[in-house]
Amino acid sequence: MWVRALLQRLDFAADGGGALVAGDVRIDPDAHLVTFGESTIPNLTRKEFDLFFSLVKSRPKVLTRKFVLSKLWRTVSVDGVVDTHISNLRRKLPQPLADRIQTVPGKGFRYFA
Repeated sequence: MWVRALLQRLDFAADGGGALVAGDVRIDPDAHLVTFGESTIPNLTRKEFDLFFSLVKSRPKVLTRKFVLSKLWRTVSVDGVVDTHISNLRRKLPQPLADRIQTVPGKGFRYFA
């Protein structure tokens, strides 16, 4: 599957069941589903899903814009695209979950729980 290939390029892997669980967040790459508590997060694009999965999986490490561009977009020269996707992602996530995506000035982004 494309998500597993992406995760291998990022040196990430889902747990044995295929889903990543981080507290009250469950991300299932096979079903392309993000669950927060009892609620499913609808309408995430493929890039938003991949970005959120990468942030949660790498927590508390900061993902630089350059790293995200090179691994998710396979480029390094698109200004503002990562910030735009982070903004869209925050808008789609419930407020307590969106607040867990932290901007690290001059560095990038990280997920913290």
